[in-house]
Amino acid sequence: MKRNPFLSETFKTIWLKHFYYEREYFTFNIIPKLEFVKNKYLPLYCNIGKTNTKGINYRVSKNIEDQDYKGRVFIVYDVPNHTKVKTRSNEPNLSLHKVIQYPGFRCVLDNYNSLNEYMADVISRKSRYKFRSYKRKIESSFNCRHKVFFGEISDEEYHFIFARFKELLRKRFLNKKTINNNLTPKEWKFYEEVTLPMIRKKKAALFVTYDGEKPITITLTNFSEKIMFDVIRVFDIDYSKYRLGIVGIMKQLEWCIEHKLKALDFSKGYFEYKKRWSNQIYWFEYHIYYDKKSLFSCLLALAYYRFYHLKLFLRRNDLMHIAHKLSFLRNKKNM
Repeated sequence: MKRNPFLSETFKTIWLKHFYYEREYFTFNIIPKLEFVKNKYLPLYCNIGKTNTKGINYRVSKNIEDQDYKGRVFIVYDVPNHTKVKTRSNEPNLSLHKVIQYPGFRCVLDNYNSLNEYMADVISRKSRYKFRSYKRKIESSFNCRHKVFFGEISDEEYHFIFARFKELLRKRFLNKKTINNNLTPKEWKFYEEVTLPMIRKKKAALFVTYDGEKPITITLTNFSEKIMFDVIRVFDIDYSKYRLGIVGIMKQLEWCIEHKLKALDFSKGYFEYKKRWSNQIYWFEYHIYYDKKSLFSCLLALAYYRFYHLKLFLRRNDLMHIAHKLSFLRNKKNM
């Protein structure tokens, strides 16, 4: 993944400011080009960005002069299993647990020259007709316009859109009576600060649909050299009958094909729309490296491996929504 946006200095610096303010970060010979933050109490190190990324790529060094992994455990979050990650090392005492966590969904666009070509391959004929009718209905029913902010946006317009973004997300998830992690104060402030410079550096974009001057759909995306990552999307539930989400995806795919991107990556987590529109399903893995000569490192790595297996079990059996509902009731006033 060339020019991974989640490894950019902008992303890492602002992430550290919001989640690990004034705390040290570390680099290790064993996994060059990744930086880690340390657990406050344990010899446990996690990659900068943790689960706020939409995919990390890296490599493990084959030969290491300084065995700086001794007595430590490293967790690399959100590694897509379709990427060519080099996890093998000649270090005999460095071991690895891999555990899958989330399904991922992508629209691979290499062989398509238009949205119509892609839809003909992926979407049924009946659905194609319906989806195009939704687009016509939206554009004829009210003062609709679409705009993409990529490379340029004024401070004033940016803050107006982001305020509306939060308002629509809050409205959407209060209606669903469930929690959305993006709305936690720390996480939302991070996205609000990091997105503006990334837009201006062409590492992010905002896709916005307006009714007159009012944003009614907003999608935040990030970019590597050839991939668009879907980060956060929302629509105004007052316009539900217009199927704004479907039309928004069509606009994103058109933009990707026009700009010769190889994929629109919906990233982690299952939603019906992702399955419907994607032509590639993959898995996000957590990679847990540890020093197998250290008993404490072995036990710590195993504990995290089992913990993430438990989370996967709960997710696969649709039990995580119970925790989300409880969290919603506990944090409703802060949303």
